[in-house]
Amino acid sequence: MPGAPLPDRLDTARLTLRPFHMEDVERFAPLIGEWEVARWLARVPHPYGPEDGRAWVALAARNRAERVSLDLLAALKDDGQPVGGIGVILADGEVGYWLGRPHQGIGYGTEMLRAVVPAAFALGLPRLWARIAPDNHRSRRLLEAVGFLPLEAADHYELTAGRWRFLTPETA
Repeated sequence: MPGAPLPDRLDTARLTLRPFHMEDVERFAPLIGEWEVARWLARVPHPYGPEDGRAWVALAARNRAERVSLDLLAALKDDGQPVGGIGVILADGEVGYWLGRPHQGIGYGTEMLRAVVPAAFALGLPRLWARIAPDNHRSRRLLEAVGFLPLEAADHYELTAGRWRFLTPETA
């Protein structure tokens, strides 16, 4: 994994996934800061303001430079408007994502995941996984639609490069 370059950009039919920039803060902070978005995210403070956004952009850049994680802003191709974000922790393949409320339920999450999955496997990750709140049914449907399989816990999903399998606590 050390030699594989992190992608600078991933494109889908409607989105461009790219690193976060300071000039994005004013447009993405209100989206992730909304309670109905933030409440599902384990590592996001609420309330979330511009200072949090600036701190995130700096952390994401540092994490990219140190190859800790690949964190990408999802923006509409036509006007560059942020719709959400997605990231992968490179040490263990944990995937996290979010979408602003106006952009939920119209397939952007599926596009983001379908773009990031092959990129993460190309970086050498053997598996990807996500943890979701047990009552986050939308996220559960999204993960399953992209091919993630539920593991022993109802809130733990995995996608393994090259083959599909269920893991038990002994094989995880």
